[in-house]
Amino acid sequence: MREKELKIGDIAYLTGISEQDVRTLIRTYDNLFTYRTIGPVRLFPEKAVAIVREILELSGKGLAPGEIAEEVGTGRRPAAPEEPAEEVSRTGVALPPGVVLDLPVMQDTLARQERRIARLTDELERERELRKEEVARLQEAVDRLQGDLDGQQEQLAVVAEWVAYFDRQMDEVSRPVLERIRRTLRK
Repeated sequence: MREKELKIGDIAYLTGISEQDVRTLIRTYDNLFTYRTIGPVRLFPEKAVAIVREILELSGKGLAPGEIAEEVGTGRRPAAPEEPAEEVSRTGVALPPGVVLDLPVMQDTLARQERRIARLTDELERERELRKEEVARLQEAVDRLQGDLDGQQEQLAVVAEWVAYFDRQMDEVSRPVLERIRRTLRK
């Protein structure tokens, strides 16, 4: 009996990651995968699912791509064997044929999603802190500008007083002499 061959979409479905991520992994770790092509379609053996899972697990542990390729390629760790799904209990709902629930895959997917949520939460907190710092800097700038504006308004008030004073003095100087004398005598 011939081993079942999988397309990239099948591998993505079974591993719980996107097709684009599967393509990226296959490109990155090309020497770990075997496949045959029919026209533009690549067909991979079932063991490709185990390889993808192992790559994901090792990258989740922080290994570099070279280390992952070496570890998976040398087979230091045995790949998890594919186990058939257990029969549906009498109280369970029967699944359509061809649908296989793989608990380790679901757990891996859930763990990846939890890590992603944690990472996104951390990024969100960092962004909030950055925004708080930015708001504080902007508030300082506004306060500084308000202080500058207040100082300039005070200076303008002093200048306005001087202009009014000089206008009065100029009016006095420009009046005829006789009128100035009368004004002085009245006082």
